[in-house]
Amino acid sequence: FAFTTICRFEALQLSFKNMCKLKPLLQKWLEEADSTTGSPTSIDKIAAQGRKRKKRTSIEVSVKAALEQYFQKQPKPSAQEITTLAESLQLEKEVVRVWFCNRREKEKRMTPPNTLCGDMMDGSMSANGSGHHMHPNQYNHHD
Repeated sequence: FAFTTICRFEALQLSFKNMCKLKPLLQKWLEEADSTTGSPTSIDKIAAQGRKRKKRTSIEVSVKAALEQYFQKQPKPSAQEITTLAESLQLEKEVVRVWFCNRREKEKRMTPPNTLCGDMMDGSMSANGSGHHMHPNQYNHHD
């Protein structure tokens, strides 16, 4: 295979078709390597391992309070703001970024979405202007 193919393989940028062409060769190479080293490793075992998850981060109460205070002012900080905040709180940028993502999702769950009907009914006035709700079949009927 060409050097470009190998580079793309290493960068995980090969098309599915090219990966399929490459798999038998890699399988054979791995089997040969296993037989010489004596350690049973197959491409399927490597693929099954996947990416390890990072350990859950625990954030101190005082740090959470600072994040929450910032969130109230700016729920969607820029990358630069996240970097600055992370440095000031001595956290990883990724931890701060994920905290804001999770906090915005929590906000969505806590605040029910305003529907068009809900907005119309908020002023206790319905579509007929009387404050009484109408059945959908009653709209546009003039007696």
